[in-house]
Amino acid sequence: MKGIAGLTAAILLGGVFGLSVVAAEEKVVQATSPWQARGYAFPVSDDEVYLVSVFTGTMFVTNDRGALNSLSIVCPGTMNGNLKTNTKSGQGRCILSDVDGDRVYAHFTCTGDPQSCRGPFELNGGTGKFIGITGRGEMISQMQVHQTGTVAGYETSQLLSEGVAVWPKLTYNIPAK
Repeated sequence: MKGIAGLTAAILLGGVFGLSVVAAEEKVVQATSPWQARGYAFPVSDDEVYLVSVFTGTMFVTNDRGALNSLSIVCPGTMNGNLKTNTKSGQGRCILSDVDGDRVYAHFTCTGDPQSCRGPFELNGGTGKFIGITGRGEMISQMQVHQTGTVAGYETSQLLSEGVAVWPKLTYNIPAK
């Protein structure tokens, strides 16, 4: 009862004094992003490859529109590939932006095989309407990689990848302002 009275008072005072009250948003969503990556693969030993890429796409929330729907997503990341075991592990940072220019910042790590990678995805701050956002969930990425060229004098390959990222259960909280 105390919480309802406090919220009612805040709304009434906001209306009287011209203050705006924005409610908190806490949700569990499912999201998908078709995306592309451009990058480079560097042979760093006989059985290891180091990849540096930038992934881009749009996040679509499939079960509830909410604040994270239709955000542009850009994720610079690195991967270590083991040619003997046919496995990889990686990490990256992501910037998700809405049409107003407000941003959500995120970090991911993942492990997998050459075409897929899965691991934790954490929301850790933002700007504008996303100030204070937190959240986490598993991210699963599947990519098809194409070599587009080599760097002269090196075995380094330029890569273009296409694929999809999926967040089967992404929980987030945007605090009230």
